[in-house]
Amino acid sequence: MRSAAGFSLVEVLLAMSLGLLLLLAGSRVFISALHSWKAQEAAARLQEDARFALHRLAGDIRMAGMFGCLRREAMVFPDAATAKLFEQPFRLDLANDGGLQGLTLIGAEWGELVGAPNWTLVTDCRTEAVVENQRASPGPGMFAVPIRQQVYRLVDRSLRLGGAGSTAVLIDNVGRFDVRREDDRVMLSLTLEDPGKHVRPQTYELTVVLRNAH
Repeated sequence: MRSAAGFSLVEVLLAMSLGLLLLLAGSRVFISALHSWKAQEAAARLQEDARFALHRLAGDIRMAGMFGCLRREAMVFPDAATAKLFEQPFRLDLANDGGLQGLTLIGAEWGELVGAPNWTLVTDCRTEAVVENQRASPGPGMFAVPIRQQVYRLVDRSLRLGGAGSTAVLIDNVGRFDVRREDDRVMLSLTLEDPGKHVRPQTYELTVVLRNAH
């Protein structure tokens, strides 16, 4: 009588060991792919946040000091305090470590902004230019230029934008934000950190030319 064919204990253990090795190798490949995907996602998110914040800042910086078609000397202001603010449409306040504490910009509105402007410049673009508080309607032959004060502040690792009586968070997870001015150029250096630690802190830089604030 022939004995029944089967697997020996050694063969079973060898097969199980090979299976475990294949399973471990597959798991490592999956985990590596997952980590790579999370790192790419985090880097893309940081890049998008930086692009959004720097684009918004660049637009406001370019418009700082833009008050319509007449020079500031031709403007009539409602009070001395407003006139003094218009003298310095670009004001930079730095923290003790040299990083950004606050950036105040005053200029004509651009893009889609919510709320009433801080001031309205009513002018005929020839000889008359009157600054009115908040919103104002122009008369015949006059033009209205909405003027807004934008204040950027770095508070608790969040870049915040204040204007028109409200404050909103632009981006979070800011490790450092450096703003330097050299003549008519403003250098921005924004470092963002991934809260999940999937990628190292990323630094993004942009140089903006001041068109009107000198």
